Amino acid sequence: VTITSEMVEVKRVQKTTNGEWVLPHVVEPAFGLDRIIWHLIDHAYQKTNKDGDEYVVLSLAESVAPYDAVVLPLFEKDGMSEMATDIQKTILGHAGLAAYYDGSRSIGRRYARADEIGVPWAITVDHQSLEDGTVTVRRRDDQIQIRLSSKDVVHHLRSGTLGAAFQ
Repeated sequence: VTITSEMVEVKRVQKTTNGEWVLPHVVEPAFGLDRIIWHLIDHAYQKTNKDGDEYVVLSLAESVAPYDAVVLPLFEKDGMSEMATDIQKTILGHAGLAAYYDGSRSIGRRYARADEIGVPWAITVDHQSLEDGTVTVRRRDDQIQIRLSSKDVVHHLRSGTLGAAFQ
């Protein structure tokens, strides 16, 4: 988090008081870690409507997101869950990367849960993934999806260049 000069206002007030007892005091602004985190969450939290339902997105920067990616099988059958688990293990095998697997309920609910906690990338394994080794990668902030080789996704996550693949 960068605090710029536009966010800070310095005021100097000089006041002369005659005939009163004045007890000098010190202003102690509280700027603990909890306030900084609250500020991050407050500015990243967005509520919108999607298909008539409330939809929450926590647009955290990738550097402070709780996970780098979520790996989602379209269905937990036909080998999709096994491929998704393998991708998650590959991601976890690289220092500094975090990913979790979610196979419960509908794919839309899984995307929504990941968006709500601020996961920037969703990697979906589907029928085509089993055929050609590509996966669908979805960006949280604009929900654009592209197809990439599952091996390339891990490389892009590790190098921090996954967003460039959307260009």
